[in-house]
Amino acid sequence: MLVDTGATTLCLPADVIQQLGLPVLKETVAATARGLVNVRIFEDARIELMGRKGTFECLELPEGEDPLLGVIPLEALGIELDLQKQELRLLSESGSRTYITIYRAATDSI
Repeated sequence: MLVDTGATTLCLPADVIQQLGLPVLKETVAATARGLVNVRIFEDARIELMGRKGTFECLELPEGEDPLLGVIPLEALGIELDLQKQELRLLSESGSRTYITIYRAATDSI
C-alpha cells in the first residue's frame, strides 16, 4: 500500500474490494490526475496499521493498481508522515500531546 498525501481517502483496487465483499455506499465524481472521473465508494473497509485500527470508506481503483492510503485515514489513526525520514510516525494517544481533539464552540445557555 502506498501512502499518498494527495489522496483524501483509502483507495483499493476493484479485485481487492470484491475479495473483501465490501458493500457499495454511493457513486460520485472524483478529481484525479486524469481529470474528473466517476467512481464508486464502498463502506466498512477495516485496516490496521502500526497497531491502530479503523473502519473507513474506500474509493474503487481499477484492478491491478496499487492501494492508496490517504490523509483522512492517516489522521483518524493518529499517524503522520515524516517527509525527511520517509517513514510513518505514531502520534500520542494520551496526555497533553494527544492527537485526539474535540473543540466545541461556546454557546449561550438559556
